[in-house]
Amino acid sequence: GWVWNQFFVIEEYTGPDPVLVGRLHSDIDSGDGNIKYILSGEGAGTIFVIDDKSGNIHATKTLDREERAQYTLMAQAVDRDTNRPLEPPSEFIVKVQDINDNEPIFTKDVYTATVPEMADVGTFVVQVTATDADDPTYGNSAKVVYSILQGQPYFSVESETGIIKTALLNMDRENREQYQVVIQAKDMGGQMGGLSGTTTVNITLTD
Repeated sequence: GWVWNQFFVIEEYTGPDPVLVGRLHSDIDSGDGNIKYILSGEGAGTIFVIDDKSGNIHATKTLDREERAQYTLMAQAVDRDTNRPLEPPSEFIVKVQDINDNEPIFTKDVYTATVPEMADVGTFVVQVTATDADDPTYGNSAKVVYSILQGQPYFSVESETGIIKTALLNMDRENREQYQVVIQAKDMGGQMGGLSGTTTVNITLTD
C-alpha cells in the first residue's frame, strides 16, 4: 500500500533551495534501496523532480496558482534491478496553495451615474464591482470590502455589495451638480495588510 496524503506547495515560493512537496512511500519499502520510485505526469522531470531512492519530491520552479492551481501526477514503485512493478501505479494531486498576491480590480476605471436632486437619503445611485484573482475558497485573499475615500458626506457605499447611495438630504442641483466619488476595494476582508484598488464615480444630479 502507498503511504501519502494530498500534497501542497505554496505559490510564489522563492527560497534558495527547491521546495519539498512531499514524499512517495510504499509500506513494502524496507529502506535497503531495492525500491525505485518513478514519477510521471504533469510537470514530472521539469517542475517536479523525485529522488528515486527516498521518494522525496521537490518543486524546482516557482509556481503561480493563478496560472495553474493543481497538477496530476502518477507514482510508480519498481524493483531497482528488474524494473518489475511492486505497487500498482497510483495517481495523486499536487495543489498549489494560494498567497495574497493579487489586488482587487474594478470592472471600470471610471463609472458615471445620475441621481435626481432632492432624492431621499439611501437612494440607489450605482453599484461598483471589483474582482480578485486569488483563491476564494482559501483564507480571505479574495474577500473584498468596499469603502468611500472621497465623496462624503454626500454619498455612502455598502461595504459588501459596492452599492453607492445618497447620504445627505436636500441635495440641490442648482447649488452643485457634479460630484466625484472615489471608492476603494480592499481584500483580506478589509483587514491590515490587505491589497487595494480604487475607482472613480462621476455622479450628476438631475433636475
